[in-house]
Amino acid sequence: MAGPEIRVLGPLQLTLDGRELPLGTPMQRAVLGRLVVAHGQAVSTERLVDDLWAGSPPPKAASVLQVHIHSLRRLFEPDRPRRAPSRFIWSESSGYALRIPENSVDAWHFEQRLRTYQELVSNPETRPDTAQRNSLLDALLARWHGPALEAFADAEWAIAEADRLTDLHLTAVELSAQAKLELGRSGEVVIDLRPHFETHPGREELVRLLALAQYALGRQLEALTTIRRSRDFLGGEFGVDPGPALRNLETAILNHAVDLTPALPKPARPPGGALVAAMGGGIAPAPGTPRSTGYFAELSELLTIADTARGGQLRLAWLSGEAGMGKTTLAETVLAALEAADWTVAAGACPDIDGAPPAWAWSEILAALGKANGSEPSGTPSARPAREVSSTVPHLDAGRTIPNWDISGAIPSRDIGRAGASRYAGGVGGSRDISGAGELPPSGAEPFLLSQGLAQWCRRATASGPVALLLENVHRADTATLQVLRQLAVWLRDEPVFLLVTARRSEARPEVTATGAALAQYATAWMDLRGLDPEGTRQVALDAGLTTVDDELLRPLHERTGGNPLFVRELAKLVAAQGSPTAGVPDAVRGFVEDRLARLPAGITDVLQQVSVWGNGAELGLVSMACGLEEDRLIDLIAAAEAAGLVRTGRGGSIVFAHGIVRDAVYLGIPSLRRGRMHWAALELLVWNRDAYPVPARDPEVLARHAMLGASAETAPDAIEYVHAAARRRMERGMRRETARLMRATVELHELAGHATEHAARADRIALLDARCGLVTALAYDNRDRDARTELGLAVALATELGGDELLARALTSWQAPVLWPIRAYREPNEPIRQALSRLLSKNLPTGTGRAPAETSRAEQELTVPRATLVRLLVAATFETELDEYDTAQRLARLALDLAREVGEPELLCAAINAVTFWESDYGPEFAGLVTQLELTAHRAGLPEYRALAHYLGYRAALAHADLRRAGRLVRLAMECAGEGQLQPLLDMDSCCAAMMELLRGDIDLAERLYDRFAVRITLAGKANEVETRLFCAIALGWARGDLSRLVDVLTKNWASLPGVATEPYALALLHAGQEDRARTVFAGLGPVGSGSFPAFRAAMRAQVALELGDRDSMRELLEYLSVHSGTIIGIETGVAAFGPMDSVLATLSDALGDTVGASRYREQAQLLLARIRADLPDTGHALLRAA
Repeated sequence: MAGPEIRVLGPLQLTLDGRELPLGTPMQRAVLGRLVVAHGQAVSTERLVDDLWAGSPPPKAASVLQVHIHSLRRLFEPDRPRRAPSRFIWSESSGYALRIPENSVDAWHFEQRLRTYQELVSNPETRPDTAQRNSLLDALLARWHGPALEAFADAEWAIAEADRLTDLHLTAVELSAQAKLELGRSGEVVIDLRPHFETHPGREELVRLLALAQYALGRQLEALTTIRRSRDFLGGEFGVDPGPALRNLETAILNHAVDLTPALPKPARPPGGALVAAMGGGIAPAPGTPRSTGYFAELSELLTIADTARGGQLRLAWLSGEAGMGKTTLAETVLAALEAADWTVAAGACPDIDGAPPAWAWSEILAALGKANGSEPSGTPSARPAREVSSTVPHLDAGRTIPNWDISGAIPSRDIGRAGASRYAGGVGGSRDISGAGELPPSGAEPFLLSQGLAQWCRRATASGPVALLLENVHRADTATLQVLRQLAVWLRDEPVFLLVTARRSEARPEVTATGAALAQYATAWMDLRGLDPEGTRQVALDAGLTTVDDELLRPLHERTGGNPLFVRELAKLVAAQGSPTAGVPDAVRGFVEDRLARLPAGITDVLQQVSVWGNGAELGLVSMACGLEEDRLIDLIAAAEAAGLVRTGRGGSIVFAHGIVRDAVYLGIPSLRRGRMHWAALELLVWNRDAYPVPARDPEVLARHAMLGASAETAPDAIEYVHAAARRRMERGMRRETARLMRATVELHELAGHATEHAARADRIALLDARCGLVTALAYDNRDRDARTELGLAVALATELGGDELLARALTSWQAPVLWPIRAYREPNEPIRQALSRLLSKNLPTGTGRAPAETSRAEQELTVPRATLVRLLVAATFETELDEYDTAQRLARLALDLAREVGEPELLCAAINAVTFWESDYGPEFAGLVTQLELTAHRAGLPEYRALAHYLGYRAALAHADLRRAGRLVRLAMECAGEGQLQPLLDMDSCCAAMMELLRGDIDLAERLYDRFAVRITLAGKANEVETRLFCAIALGWARGDLSRLVDVLTKNWASLPGVATEPYALALLHAGQEDRARTVFAGLGPVGSGSFPAFRAAMRAQVALELGDRDSMRELLEYLSVHSGTIIGIETGVAAFGPMDSVLATLSDALGDTVGASRYREQAQLLLARIRADLPDTGHALLRAA
């Protein structure tokens, strides 16, 4: 007898010889659990009584305990003679102890294997390489079946042990993640660690590994958010900061300085060492063998098991997985690798048709053997081509090659002849000498004869080397096939034979399960394939026809399919045709799901449709009410679906689909009208059962989802309330970026309810206006500027239709988010918005001149809008000004600042400072004072986005003063404070800064490449003025090369529409192109020196034009103006480009005007400034953050 086995990881379970035993009452289960927690140590009766009854035992507690101990002993040893001592539950002194082998309790075995692994790794003589460590850890983690001591979650005596075991599990998870990172499998790490991070955000090593994997996948924002959430948790819960490792990683991510080079794997040791090599002690896939199975750990373990069979002991491995999971591909990959290592291999598959002779899979092997030996019995299947397994590349979508069966005749003759000299079998050619193997039994022979013949042949073959047999699709096996398998394993137990068996466990008959139990002593592993890793998913998608699969595409592909190769392949084809990995379900997948459902009990389709409507984590009781089924009947149906691999069940009865795409297939299989009705019925069910199911029924997100998807024209007014409540909750919690989806749904529901039509009630149309205004702010916080501007225009149009200054002001001021980047296109002024702002401001501000700012507002009773609204109108008007309206923008912004200081609302004050500083290029004391006020106000009022803005403005000021170290520190602080929507523009600007740094270093070609990357980033982000930004970067490159002639054509098209920044570069480009007359005309049309935006940069550009034109009067004027900017870098304050030291321009002007002493002084200052700056520059190609 194999003895008892106890599972306490997940639900409590006791099995004896593979048969699960009922554990009786909760108290009896608790007694067993308490003994397991003691880990073999004796527990006194007093301690047991105190723990089990939580300090309040009944009068005869000791007697009750003794009864339970007796019952457990009978369960463990049903055949134990009376009065004989128990072998497993010992009586010691005044207590009891559980004495069973370490590997008989899953928690003990897990700890033992983890300890063994750590000892192995810590010893330099036995330390495995990365692939081996990963394989060992995967095998270890596969033994963790669920939460530690789940059955005793409420027992105080179990808490400490559960926490300890959970910590061990997390340690193993972290070790596995580290190994996978070293192997470059970052996508798999993210998938593995994300759920653990949600429950353990304070576990710093786990956080570090997750952030590192996210960064490796190009998800820099997610990595920073992960670290920030951990920091917030540690600070909020414990008042501590993250440790050095996490802080250093955050700095490295911000600096783009993370070392992602995986550790080189150490050479595998040959068989016989402390660890068999990951590929099986010298067994490696043959050239051309596919590695895109994705099952690298499983492949490694199977080859390792095969290698152990070389020593002369039969090894058996079971490979299970649902349809399409890649069992055949993995099995054939194993056989190809073994064949390349000089094994003899053979394969056969159980047929999926009725009427096949008994043990047909073994007949396939015999037929192949007969052909290999020059004697093939009639009526047997032809062997596959000699190199079919080893030389083809079996992809996941290739399927097995079907033999050319001829089953029209009777059972073949027994006269097969003597085996010749050849190397077999099952489709693999070669030249091993197995002559004299004896007469082969006919295919279709009795099981005993088949077993005897196969055993004899295998023994003869093993004289020249090991043998591997593959038996596929055993879930379809008949009785004879299983009999041969069992007998063959017994007869060959002392031979170097590896048996690999594949099956779908959910479809396996009881006889298959019984065979597995009977062969347990020979089975080294039973592997359940649960899906490809992300890299395997990528490879299958590429094989299916996608030309590229980047990380952004890979993530939804892998998440929707769960790594099922069939699903991946079909979804990849759909993506190739339609472009989106989240839209629709491939017909093949839909057909697969329908076929699986058709095999299940009646009524299960309706149940799963309800589950798909409720979403993942559906409550069993709610689904029961929605379906109108008794819970017992529902549990039976769900169990059948779970066995088929369609769903999983969690703690508390929650139901989850195994793959997202399966849920989508079921969900989209519901007619759309019925789907909507089901969602609305779910909403009503939640409302009616609010007290019985408080968690989902009071979750605004759940209610909003059903309201959005279930609303009709009649119910839309009611649905609005639920969706808007969820949006409001997110906004109040500071989750402003995530509010956009809900606010968009609110607007759409208003439109569905008819509130956008002219005949709708005014109150409903005003509610629509409010929803659209909320959407503008949400989109602005989400960094979706173009969408926000579109909605702003629609809101203004609606407010204009409704009439009234208050409603119009509400629409015009609906952008209530910080502004880091221009929010509208310079070339496309929105005249309706400008005119509406002008009308409202003219009603609320005097038109006269000569009045002090404090006097410019009218008396409170004369205003048509509140003073706070007036501040917002002035701020909005500032951002609507044109490039050549710099003075107007400053007047509007400063008036907004004065009024905001009077009103005293922190958010208004921050918005006004944002407006004043947006176009400001004088980074003197006043600017510094405003930035300080902004940071303090935002900090006190809890406005992190405005704190990020303050640090960003400080960063620009530090750049203007050529203090790169301070600039680096401030941009890092900005990113730490930034909301998710702000991170992207900050990172974009930081990437642009990397190009700037290369200009200062003098590597113009690298700067150009970095500018190209920056241009791609802002184009993908949908930022306004992308063309103009590219042009400004090109001007910087042309200046550095001393030639802007290539930009003449593009500047000719742009200088008139961009008068604020393009005129001076245009004149210089004309000169470089030899068009001096045209350049003089443009130069003569320039405005006063020092006017407009970025006056110092433009004056420096103008000075270069004056030098080339020989205009001495302009030179003198510009020398005087620019001298106050000595010691700065031209244009660096823009945060986009750097044009070299201002002192270089001053030196050239001084030389031209005959001041050689001044010129020498300026040149020396320019050289010193460049030397100081270059000493602070980050590494080549990196952003400024490295200089912090």
